[in-house]
Amino acid sequence: MNNYEQYAEFKEKQLELVDMLTKSAGVISELHMTQFRDNLNRIGDKVHNESFRILVVGTFKNGKSTFINSFLGENVLPAYSLPCTAVINEVKWGEEKRAVIHFKNPLPEKLPAGIPERGVAHMHKFAMHDIPPLEIPYEEIQDYAVIPFDKDPKEMLLESPYEKIELFWPLELLKNGVEIIDSPGLNEHATRTKVTMGYLAKTDAILFVLNAQQLCSQEEIRFIENDLAAQGFTDPFFIVNRFDLIPQGEREMMRRFAHAKLDEFTSNDIYFVSSLKALEGKMNSDSKAFEDSGMAELEARLSDFLTKEKGKAKLSQPARELKRILDEEALYKVIPMQREALSSSLDDVKARYERAKPKLEQLKLEKEQLKSRLMLRVEQAKPEFRRAALRNITNTVNSLTAWVNDYEPQSKIGLIPSKAQITAVVEEINDYAAEKLETAQVEWRANILEPLVKERSAEIFESVEADLGKIFNEIDRINVDISGNTYKVKEVPTWKRVVGAVGGGLLGGIPLIASGASTGLSADLAKTAALEVGSMVLFAALGMLNPVTLIGIIIGTTIFTGAKNKSEVIKRIKASLLPEMTGKLADTADEQATALAESIGRNLTEVADQVVKSVDVEILSTQEQIEGIIREMEKGRENIEAREAVLKACEEKIKDLNNGLTNFIFQLIN
Repeated sequence: MNNYEQYAEFKEKQLELVDMLTKSAGVISELHMTQFRDNLNRIGDKVHNESFRILVVGTFKNGKSTFINSFLGENVLPAYSLPCTAVINEVKWGEEKRAVIHFKNPLPEKLPAGIPERGVAHMHKFAMHDIPPLEIPYEEIQDYAVIPFDKDPKEMLLESPYEKIELFWPLELLKNGVEIIDSPGLNEHATRTKVTMGYLAKTDAILFVLNAQQLCSQEEIRFIENDLAAQGFTDPFFIVNRFDLIPQGEREMMRRFAHAKLDEFTSNDIYFVSSLKALEGKMNSDSKAFEDSGMAELEARLSDFLTKEKGKAKLSQPARELKRILDEEALYKVIPMQREALSSSLDDVKARYERAKPKLEQLKLEKEQLKSRLMLRVEQAKPEFRRAALRNITNTVNSLTAWVNDYEPQSKIGLIPSKAQITAVVEEINDYAAEKLETAQVEWRANILEPLVKERSAEIFESVEADLGKIFNEIDRINVDISGNTYKVKEVPTWKRVVGAVGGGLLGGIPLIASGASTGLSADLAKTAALEVGSMVLFAALGMLNPVTLIGIIIGTTIFTGAKNKSEVIKRIKASLLPEMTGKLADTADEQATALAESIGRNLTEVADQVVKSVDVEILSTQEQIEGIIREMEKGRENIEAREAVLKACEEKIKDLNNGLTNFIFQLIN
């Protein structure tokens, strides 16, 4: 009834790699490779704490909470029938049931009413800034995680003060490294949809829950096209929930309909389930009910997808990085250098090191010059990003006017319309405008923003590639000169060397493939930067279209006396509506464009800092190794022999570890 064994097997492989990383860090430490040791420790911590993050998304009332409970096999999350989830819930392993609230920093300018007194008191205790997490009884999670529908509509649209809620639960599935993330409903509001969007790139599997009784709404397809497919998510799991409520004679037709609508957006199958039956089957140990629910097939495929396809990447990348450090850095560079130095006289080594010191200082100056050039180029690129954003907003304002004027609402309305009729028309126009706006922003992100960021980031980093390579080559020559100049250093491509120096294939928090070319760096950077800022601009724009506010404005200001027909009434509504819609976009254009440029600039600067840090790592490594050798040699011949024995032992350990890593990687990919 579960697939825990696959997760447990992955956990064993995970611990096996952690053990090799720990042993390797010990060997690297013996070789005085301090920076690489620290990198391996960081990689080891990351691998040890790695989990499978499953994000469950869907529109309100599609049964997300019941689906999650069926997956967990227990009523962990309350299945809300009226309130709406306002914040991300992360369900993860804990010995005891408990909940922890994490606060945003800074907090939203205006907080919704109805925040529990304990939460308000905690925020005030820390002066509403840099608020630490707050632990609450898990039974009270609904008081923080939801906003009831009986609240004032304007209150419901206010941003939550919570970044997320962690719910710890003692379940075997969670203990084996699975985390379930329950997201706000996609149709609740742009503010909360933005929260869900922020998690897409951080997850290993996206489970999109659809309602069999209202399958593939326009809103759902728009999200799938614009926010999943357009951003490169090609393997979501589509789950058609409540399939048991569909009459037997209609089920095959519904299957065909679902496949026709969704197949192009995923490489996985579509799963037709009853999460309620699955939950009841698990809780009552009723294997037949669970099998009939359709969840068994989904769970089997999901566990296979995570542990094999996603798990392979989680373990193979750090395993290859470890092998690279052991081979290219320790075995073929550091050990030969130290061995050659030990075979020289102490006076010769000291003399060669003294001659090298000015060269190392010169490299530090060149590194600072390189950093200045990088930062200047980043600053020079920001105005172009800003101009692109301003052009986009200007075009959007013009397009919005055309969209609204050309649209013919279908809602009924009289010559002296009622509040309900005005509300229906405004909401219909607003929904149409929001849909057009979303599509336009997605197209702009894909056709303008991403290519621009990719082009500029490539130019920025390619501009220093040659000089960076010269610095690394000079460091290699210094190492050879200090040791005695009788061995050849293995050449490593510049960007691969950068990634290796800063540790674990991570640069500025952006996962990179050390392809040995600057394009490998800039392409990954561009994708991440454009994904983040594109979403920011999209949701900032959508947030301007607040139907609650717009309805109040139309009712309060529009005069319909003398209207001759429905077209005249609609025209007057549009005339009042458009200045509000376009005005808010235009008024914030400068702010939004600046925010976009600064966001891209921060990403570029962070990566530039790491590029520069890689030079510091290499220079420091040279200094630490040769100074360690000199200290050993100063202690006399006996210590020199002991050090030679250490190098030999390290060499043997590295060969053994390399054999283990070769087998480990082979098992992962086969």
